[in-house]
Amino acid sequence: MTRSPGRPRESTHEVRALESANELLLEGGVAACTVEAVSRRSGVSKPTLYRRWPHRTALAIDAFAARIGQQVPLAETGDAAEDLVQAVARLAEQYQGRDGVVFAQLIAAAVLEPGTAELLNDRFFAPRRAALRALWADGVSRGQLDPHVDADAMIDLLFGPTTFRLLLGHAPTDARAAVQLARAALRGFTLVQPHQ
Repeated sequence: MTRSPGRPRESTHEVRALESANELLLEGGVAACTVEAVSRRSGVSKPTLYRRWPHRTALAIDAFAARIGQQVPLAETGDAAEDLVQAVARLAEQYQGRDGVVFAQLIAAAVLEPGTAELLNDRFFAPRRAALRALWADGVSRGQLDPHVDADAMIDLLFGPTTFRLLLGHAPTDARAAVQLARAALRGFTLVQPHQ
């Protein structure tokens, strides 16, 4: 899509704001990612930030979504079941560090702050779920995955256990544990079994 001549300046502001927000998120979590702190670090004025993001949590969500989108892309190797397993593993691995803390804080904000759950779903989860649904559909079309299984239900089954463990800390959430959980979830729904 072609942008108007004035758009690149706004885009530059957005990039600087998101980069600064991510730095703050990694340094001090969601609490550190205030509009004032992002403005100070990025050089983007607070009014400009507020035109794009109504509050700091919206800014934090967009920054986090952009970071995870870059750091944890989906692989498509042609083996849909294994690609799904590895998607869970890569996300679990990413969440071993500060991103896991930030993710947990954003989930807490979604529970405590009105409207935040909708923002988190729209700006973070929805794009990732759409890509995972497409991956599932590819697996179905290749005869690898059960066509009678609802893709959204499978996404919940694949990613839910690792997320639950991350939030409660009662069991490992490393990539190895995530692979075990994901393969267990997929076992009954694949026509060609994922790698062992």
